[in-house]
Amino acid sequence: MKKKKNNNEMVGRVFGLTGNVLDTILQILLIVVIVLVIIKGAGVAYDYGYRVFTEEPMAKTIGKEIEVTIPVDFSAMDLGKLFESKGLTRDAKLLALQYYCSEYRENVKGGTYTLSTTMTAEEMFEAIAEVNIEKAQAAKEAEEKLKAEEEAAAKAEAEAKEKAESDDGDMSGEGDTGIQQIDMGDDSGLTEDSIR
Repeated sequence: MKKKKNNNEMVGRVFGLTGNVLDTILQILLIVVIVLVIIKGAGVAYDYGYRVFTEEPMAKTIGKEIEVTIPVDFSAMDLGKLFESKGLTRDAKLLALQYYCSEYRENVKGGTYTLSTTMTAEEMFEAIAEVNIEKAQAAKEAEEKLKAEEEAAAKAEAEAKEKAESDDGDMSGEGDTGIQQIDMGDDSGLTEDSIR
């Protein structure tokens, strides 16, 4: 019995030792996998970060002009997918990041634009923004012109009304109604026969 008990203890120790070794190996493998994922993720993040500011246009010399219609309510990812489908960018996600980093982002609005494959993302955003800034300035100038015309018309109408009121005041001030009355004198001596 004692021998059997010793064998059981020995088997238990072997299994325990084997379990500890396997446990350690699994922990080391898990750490290696985590480190590899971090390295790979850092590489992708660096690549994207670098490309946000240095991405080359689709064509370097001979470009193709493409008409793009951007919807009024769009997200950065929608814009990236649209530009990628039109052949203006290689990566929709990258263009979305470039959009968020662009100084022209506020002036990129929905509409139809003609862009070129020789343009970088920043140049495309700048071209779109310039069109929208010009439209906004033209609308503002038209609004100011319309306002000035309305003010001039209101002023002219007020002057005409004031002049009309002053002319009426001159005529009514003397009691003259504009009709001349002829004084016939005393008509008591006149009869119907003498008038004929």
